[in-house]
Amino acid sequence: MMNISRRNFIKGGVAGTATLGLSGSLLFADRWLRPATAASDSEERIAYTYHPPGCGGRCAYKCTVRDGKLVKIEPNDWPDHRYSVLCTRGLSELQRVYSPDRLQTPLKRVGERGEGKFVPISWDEAITTVADKFKELHSQYGGKSILKMISANQEYTMPLLSSLLGIPVALETSIDTGIASGVEEVTGDAPFGYAMHEITDWVNAKTIILIACNILETTVADSQFFFDAQEAGAKIIVIDPNYSTTATKADQWIPIRPGSDPALLLGMINHILANDWYNHDFMQKNTSAPFLIREDNQHLLRQNDSADGPAQNPFMVWDALSNSAQPYNATGVQPELEGEFTVNGVKVKTVMSALKEQMKHYTPAWAAEMTEIPEQIIIDLTRQYAQGGPGYLGWGFGGAEKISNSDIFGHAAAILGSLTGNFGRVGGGVGNALFHKYNWGLVTKLGAWSLPPQFKIPPMEIPTTLMGTQPNSVKAVLNLGNSFQQHFANFHHAEAWLKQLEFVVTVDIFDNASVAYSDIVLPIGSCFESNYEITRFQVNRNHALLSEKVIEPLFESKSDFEIEKLLAARFGLEEYMPKTPEDYIRAQLNSPDPFLKGITVEALKANKFIMRLNCPTEPCIGHLDQKYKTPSGKLEIYNEAMIEFAQALPAYEEPVELSSELKQKYPLQFAQYRSRFHVHSQFMRVSWIRQFCPEPRLELNPLDAKSRGLANGDLVEVFNDRGKLKARCKFMDSLRPGSVRMEEGWWSKDMPEGDINYLTNDTFNPRGFKRKYGPILPFYDTLVEVKKA
Repeated sequence: MMNISRRNFIKGGVAGTATLGLSGSLLFADRWLRPATAASDSEERIAYTYHPPGCGGRCAYKCTVRDGKLVKIEPNDWPDHRYSVLCTRGLSELQRVYSPDRLQTPLKRVGERGEGKFVPISWDEAITTVADKFKELHSQYGGKSILKMISANQEYTMPLLSSLLGIPVALETSIDTGIASGVEEVTGDAPFGYAMHEITDWVNAKTIILIACNILETTVADSQFFFDAQEAGAKIIVIDPNYSTTATKADQWIPIRPGSDPALLLGMINHILANDWYNHDFMQKNTSAPFLIREDNQHLLRQNDSADGPAQNPFMVWDALSNSAQPYNATGVQPELEGEFTVNGVKVKTVMSALKEQMKHYTPAWAAEMTEIPEQIIIDLTRQYAQGGPGYLGWGFGGAEKISNSDIFGHAAAILGSLTGNFGRVGGGVGNALFHKYNWGLVTKLGAWSLPPQFKIPPMEIPTTLMGTQPNSVKAVLNLGNSFQQHFANFHHAEAWLKQLEFVVTVDIFDNASVAYSDIVLPIGSCFESNYEITRFQVNRNHALLSEKVIEPLFESKSDFEIEKLLAARFGLEEYMPKTPEDYIRAQLNSPDPFLKGITVEALKANKFIMRLNCPTEPCIGHLDQKYKTPSGKLEIYNEAMIEFAQALPAYEEPVELSSELKQKYPLQFAQYRSRFHVHSQFMRVSWIRQFCPEPRLELNPLDAKSRGLANGDLVEVFNDRGKLKARCKFMDSLRPGSVRMEEGWWSKDMPEGDINYLTNDTFNPRGFKRKYGPILPFYDTLVEVKKA
């Protein structure tokens, strides 16, 4: 009998599936692909590029071009061959480039904004119209009157134009930052709460807990590291309301009540403290646990009353040697981890003592009641994490992130990692698990295109979601991609705001949902098209990746770089722009960083446009030196900024809407999810993919469907007080009763009626305005009802 490991079986299965999928897909391409038998009579060449952002995979492409047409996409040969893979989305770019839904010429609105009526115009008229309107607004109101919005699929975001015109930039405003605020206020890291452990370090973990993280769908190219860790002996536990793809491959799946995730973490903290399972030495040396809290105002005790930073006005601890309060950074101090004391007549206690007191009532029994997870499972999970060796605690961008209490989740997760010493520990880590984000490339310092100091990007005044209801300076929007659909909950409010703006420009490759609200539409090419020989560059997965032109621009499309140059020229600022994308890339590579030594445009060309950084071969792990970018240089588990909200230490609160009286009227939680087939609102019109998901579907459990008299495939209406939509329903046994969901990103034109984000909750949690990244939109903190349409 052959001895085949689980990993090799999966690798073989993936390869076989990809071959079958591509062969079947070509049946749909016979209208525009030349038969393979004719290849010998054709001019054929190889070109290299990579996938733009969005899915996070950044797969590198080896492209076959025949008679000027892109006819084949394969994985490029990475020096680290683990990354020489492609997923369904990457392969389907072949069809997406030649999609009939592409924008082919600049457009001018002729109907009402939002109506979607346009006429084609020339590039000269389009650029002149945009530049003249921007000049008028800039002259009258200043740069803050023009807002640049960027959706997740954009790579080159016209960064120089933002600085040259002094216009604010809205990138994923109020999205994907809720948990990040909670955890990064403890660690000082950035951005978006990613774990400071490369995913390749998972093989060193003994326990991996993934909460609402469907990595096997969301970041398919990294699935190999999930199975590597499992084969190396890590126990992988998935906590998710639904039986996700990742849950099916985990060692254990624990279903949880939606929105109660912070309760689980607080219950785990309680049990670790109650059983003395925490790392005393780590908490004393590397966290703010010994810092003293004043009883009179709940602030941390400082050496004096000034507002100076910790270097001049340090936090105080109780020194066991001198039996007195001393600066935390004084030489020879032995801080007490617990205790209550009096300093100059002020009663104080350590943060650790306050934490134990705060966590007392968050018992596993309480957490079981809140989460609907059996108490014994919570106890066993806590023991596994605290005592089962190095442990990784990770999450995704859905689930807990899209709930109004997400910041509490992040704060509690950071405390769990601190108690168990899993920060800066091989095989440890706390943070977002997706996109292979943390790697040696993230700490590589690229050079920059130099601009004079007078050119700066001003900050955002308020989140875009509030611009329709609160005073602000924005009169016009330069929109890159499908921002309007991606960035707004309760889209009726957004529509009202968009319709009262003076001017809206959208730059994209497709006639997406945002285009209808634009006055001028500018078509850009795909990542394969350009008028320049060298087009893009990035550092990713410990490698430097360069992109070249694969084919000529189709239709009348231009690159985003060309559009940026055209607009800069109309403002008389062209002298500050690079002449080509290659000039911009050479400036990035002009860096003294040793990781970039020997990596040049010429060297990249000679190495199939990919080179490994001059970095260590072991996984990148942050904080091995136990130094943190916080004011004290330690993990700051007590947050003074949250005192007014009683959240200096995490305190549980139920989600705003899921726990409201609306539950009686609208008993179903409505969520959106991401699959292996789409990236946000991209790939919706690719027929190869539409074989698997031909239309938007409302997924629900058969029990919920039966009680509403629904049959599988019925057209249903999903509604609440904010709005409604119509879609076909699809029964899913893997979906938790009481929950319904749809795949995110479906365009409203694909819906029988309505839009996904007509339903979603746009209520900001007030304390979010004091958080690091500001308030977040609680998309999943949404209640609906469903009936047959």
